[in-house]
Amino acid sequence: MKSFQGVVQVNSSETTVKRSKMNLIIVGFVVLLLILLTTVAASGLVNIPILTHVLGTDEAKDLGVEVDPVLFDQMVEENGITLKSPVSEYQLTSNIQYSDPAPMDITLTSSQLSSYLQATNNEGAIKQIQVKLGDNNEAEMSAYVDLKDYGYNFKGPVYVSGRFEKSSDSTINIDIYESKMGMLPMPDGSADKGEQAFEDMINSNLAKMSGLNIKTLEIQDGQLHFDGDFPKTMEVV
Repeated sequence: MKSFQGVVQVNSSETTVKRSKMNLIIVGFVVLLLILLTTVAASGLVNIPILTHVLGTDEAKDLGVEVDPVLFDQMVEENGITLKSPVSEYQLTSNIQYSDPAPMDITLTSSQLSSYLQATNNEGAIKQIQVKLGDNNEAEMSAYVDLKDYGYNFKGPVYVSGRFEKSSDSTINIDIYESKMGMLPMPDGSADKGEQAFEDMINSNLAKMSGLNIKTLEIQDGQLHFDGDFPKTMEVV
C-alpha cells in the first residue's frame, strides 16, 4: 500500500513539474508575443487595435504647436499671395505652376508655418504636419506619412529634427540629426535615404520657380525669416 502511494506521489509530482514547465512556456510565449506586438505598434507601421492608440502611434507626434486655418488665411492675405486652385490641391508632390518671382520679406512663427503646411498638405502623402522652429537654423518636424501611392511600402508617423538652411540662391540643404518611425529610431540607411528624398523633393519644387532668389533663409528665436524674390501667384496644373 505504501509503495502504491509512493508511486502516486511521484507521478503527481512529475505531473506538477510538467504543468509548471508548460505554464512557463505559455507565459514566455505570451510575453514574447506582447513584446513583438508592442514593438510593431510602436513603429506605427502596422495598426494594432487598442495598442497602437495607447502608444499614440496612430497619428503624428504632437509638438505642441498651435495650428489654426485663420493663421494661414491671414498669412496669404498679408503677403499678397494668390492661390488660383483650391487650397487642398497644393501638396509637396503637386505639379504647381508659379508666376515670376517678386520681392518678398517674410517672417513666420512655428504656428504660421505649421498652419500653412496643414492647410496645403492634409490631402496628400504627408499629413498632420507640425514644425517647431528653434535657433541656428534648427527645427523639429512631425507628420503622418503614407507613400503607398508612390511605390513605397511605408505608412506611419514620422519625427525628425535637424538643420534646414540655404545652400545656394535657389536650393536648400537638409541635415537630419534624429529620425523616428513612431517611437522607434529609424535605421541609418532609411534615415539617409529619407533625408535625401525630402531634400530632393523640395529642391525639385524650387527649380520650377524661374528667377527664385534666396537672399536670406534663417531660423532664429523660433521664427523662419525669408528675404528674396519669390513667386506670389501659384496654380496646380
